Amino acid sequence: MRLFMITKTMSKAISGVILFTLIAKILGFLREVTLSYYFGATGISDAYLISQTIPGTLFQFVGTGLTTCFIPIYYKLLNQDGKNKANYFTNAIITLVLSFSTAIILLIWIITPTIVKLFAMGFNGDTLYYACQFTRIGVLSLYFSTFIYVYNSYLQANNIFTPTAFAAIPNSIFIILSIILGSFFNIWILSIGSTLAVGVQLLFLLYPIHKLRFHFQFNFNWKDDSVRKFFYLLGPVIIGVSVNELNTLVDRTIASQISVGGISSLTYANSLIMLIQGGIVQPIATVCYPKITHYISIRDSKSAKNIVEQTLNFTFALLIPLTLGLIVYKYIIVDSLFGRGAFDQKAIHMTANALFFYSFGIIFVGIREILSRFYYSHSNTIIPVRNAILGVINIIFNIVFSRFWGISGLALATSLSAWITAMLLWWGCDKHLKSGGLSIDIRDLLKVFFASLISIVIPAWFILDIYVSNVIKLLMAIPLSIIIYFVLGVFFRIQLFKIAYGMIIRRK
Repeated sequence: MRLFMITKTMSKAISGVILFTLIAKILGFLREVTLSYYFGATGISDAYLISQTIPGTLFQFVGTGLTTCFIPIYYKLLNQDGKNKANYFTNAIITLVLSFSTAIILLIWIITPTIVKLFAMGFNGDTLYYACQFTRIGVLSLYFSTFIYVYNSYLQANNIFTPTAFAAIPNSIFIILSIILGSFFNIWILSIGSTLAVGVQLLFLLYPIHKLRFHFQFNFNWKDDSVRKFFYLLGPVIIGVSVNELNTLVDRTIASQISVGGISSLTYANSLIMLIQGGIVQPIATVCYPKITHYISIRDSKSAKNIVEQTLNFTFALLIPLTLGLIVYKYIIVDSLFGRGAFDQKAIHMTANALFFYSFGIIFVGIREILSRFYYSHSNTIIPVRNAILGVINIIFNIVFSRFWGISGLALATSLSAWITAMLLWWGCDKHLKSGGLSIDIRDLLKVFFASLISIVIPAWFILDIYVSNVIKLLMAIPLSIIIYFVLGVFFRIQLFKIAYGMIIRRK
């Protein structure tokens, strides 16, 4: 019964995080649309986009490491030495990252043209000038980003999730307003407003941080054992992020040699996969990670493993119908979202085929994200990174598959690589973790599969042949499939829907 209550609590947190994350993703899309509407494809828009890319790229490695490595050490200190020691460690990490951010800012300010040229070799004249000035302004956002990353991790470690997801919404709204005001009044509002938008995002985290009675104080004691442990865990994570960036670079390089528009088709198809990963997989992993880490820190490996197994079942129940939906409606989805203007039928078919093959990897990306955090909760960053390095076999798959299937082969290579790395992490749990191997509820998984298949195929049977636009078909299919899946989920007594149904009944 206690385990069921934990899962029910997790489901509420996951639902809130997914909702706010999806809203933020939609606003992010509207932000790009607004930029294209007011500034088009011009030197100004290019300069602005590069100025936003540079700080994010340089800080990504530290940001990913913070999210991954902070929570296990925080929990260990909290349980063994108390909250004061955990807060002492938190202040040391903030001070450390602020110092790193200062070094990055000074470096970029000193050699701005060189940095910009590294990211955009073709810039010159006014475009280069604006890119340099925008970058000098935009890089100041790293000070806000430092607190955002650490505070997000701190709140998650204290089982507070929705503020971190919600805070991205005012950020996007503020940027949209900055773009509009910049186009009407002064172009510098565009860059200054986007920098201040990160500060606005931080403001929405200050109240929950204050409620936890955390107060920032500079702490330069970087020789502390906990800080050294943080560095030990951080190194492998940075290597793993670098490998992922290398795979992306190779994908685009090969795509550029296969077909005109190949990079765009691959990027558009992958953006839909990233929407699912960022809007569903990441929130699930975000919520389960602190809970798993808590049980590991108090040496309750059985509860930690049970949380992972139930989270995987939860993930399967969401990703399997999405996978089938993308496979069946691939052409309609791509045509509805991108099929206008210069995006012709050739581009639609190429993107839809890439989406088809990307779809087969969605479930395994979910497994990989959750299991990676299972390892991280054990303070084991070596195995996931070793696994990520093994993922460079994606490059071999890219070369081989692209010769037979072109752009689709690159998407298939990515999915196959996700399958291999996810399974290796799964099989390695028994060998590398004290919690032991994992098992899943096969009966629940089969119920999910059949419910998903029926909910996707039956609407498609009627809708695909109706003579209406693809947008209307998609708007008809989505709610109908959701209703059928929910009804079947309750009828089959799928674990996820038992929890959801119980929550609905109690609210009445």
